[in-house]
Amino acid sequence: MKSYQVLRNKDFLFLFLSATTSKLGTSFFQVALPLLVYELTKSPSLMAFTFVLEIIPQVLFSLIGGVFADRISKKNILLIGDIFSAILVIVIPISALMNHLEVWVIYVIAFLLSSVSAFYHPSFESIVPETLQGKNLIQGNSLFKLSETLTTFIGPSIAGILIAVIGAHNLLYFNFVTYFFSAMFIGFIANKYQNKNIVNTSIIVSIKEGIDYVVKTKKILIGTIFIFLVNLGYGAMESLFMFYLKGTLNLSSQYIGLVFSLQTLGSFLAIYFANKLNKLPRGNVIIIAGILIGLGQTALTMSQGLLIILIACRIIIVGSVTLLAINWFTLRQEVVPSALLGRVISSTRMLAFLALPFGGMLSGIFAEYVNVEVIFILAGLLTVIVSLIGIKTTLFQKNQHVNNEVTSGTD
Repeated sequence: MKSYQVLRNKDFLFLFLSATTSKLGTSFFQVALPLLVYELTKSPSLMAFTFVLEIIPQVLFSLIGGVFADRISKKNILLIGDIFSAILVIVIPISALMNHLEVWVIYVIAFLLSSVSAFYHPSFESIVPETLQGKNLIQGNSLFKLSETLTTFIGPSIAGILIAVIGAHNLLYFNFVTYFFSAMFIGFIANKYQNKNIVNTSIIVSIKEGIDYVVKTKKILIGTIFIFLVNLGYGAMESLFMFYLKGTLNLSSQYIGLVFSLQTLGSFLAIYFANKLNKLPRGNVIIIAGILIGLGQTALTMSQGLLIILIACRIIIVGSVTLLAINWFTLRQEVVPSALLGRVISSTRMLAFLALPFGGMLSGIFAEYVNVEVIFILAGLLTVIVSLIGIKTTLFQKNQHVNNEVTSGTD
C-alpha cells in the first residue's frame, strides 16, 4: 500500500494534520525561545539552561504519561495537551505586551510545555496502531516522519522571517494558532481510543507493569539498550557539531545554514527507503541504520576543507537516524499489546532522553582535553561496535521476512 493511501482513513488523516500543525508550532517556539532568553539576558549559560529545563520533564513525567495513555482516552489527552500548549505559549507575548516579560517566565513556560509533551507523546505514538492496521504502520510512521522533516526544514526559515518583521515574542501568536488548529483536528477524530479493559491499580503498579514488560520482552529490552547506546554517541556528536562547524572549520553562518538545510535530504531518503524495506525485519533495519550512523560519524572527520564530504556525511547520519526511528516506532507498535503500549513507549523514551544529555556532557568534558574529531571517531566506533554486537542478539532476525503479528508474551 502506498503511503498516501493511509490518508483515506479519516481518523489517521486528522491525526496527521494535527501532528503537522503542532510540529510547525513547536519549530517556531524552538527558534524563538533561545532568542528571547538572549534578548533578556545576553548570557550563553542561561540560554543553555533552557535545554536542561526542556529535558527534565521528559525524565520526570514520561512514565506517568504512559500510565495515562493506557488508562484514559488518548484522544482526550491529545486534545487537552494542545489546548494547554496554546494557553501556555500565549502567555509570553501577552507578558511582553504588558512589559512584564522576564526570563523566569520563559523558563516556567518552557518547563510546562515540555511537561505537556511528556504526557502527549505516549498517547500520540500509541494511538497510531489503533487507527491503522498492522501492515500499514510503516507507511503511517513514514508519513509522520515526512511531516516532521518538512516542518523542521521550513519552520525555522518561516520563523526567522517573521522574527525579523514582528519580533521573537510576537511570533508566538502564530504558535498559538498552530496549537489551536492542532486541537481542532484532534476534535474531529471520531473514536476516543480508550482501553476497554482497564484495571484499577495504583500508578506505581501501572508503571511497574510497563517496565516489567520491557525487561521481560527480549526484543524490546535489547532494542531499548541499543537505542540508548546509539544515542550516547549521537548526543556526543550533536552537542559539539555546531562548535565543529564554527570553531574548527570556521564556516560562515551562510554555509552553516546550508549544511543544516541540505542534511534534511537524508530524512527524505530515509522515508523512501523505509517503505522499500518494509518487508525486512524491523530489528535488521535498525541495526543497519546504526552501522551507517557510526560510519557517518567517523567519516565526518575527513571533511575538513571539503564541504561536499561534510554534507554527504550529515545526509547519511540524519537519514540513518530517521530510518532507525521509523522502524523502532513501528517495532514497538507491532510487538507491544495496546493495553501496555503507552507505558512501554514512555519507559523506553525516558531512557533514550537520558542518553542524549549524558553523551553531550561527556563529550563536553573530553573536548577540554582532545580534539573534536577524536570525539566524533570514538562516537562512531561506539555506534558501529554496538550495532555489530546487535547482529548476535534477538533484535536481528536471520529470517528476512517481517512478522507483523502482535505478541503478548515475551521473546
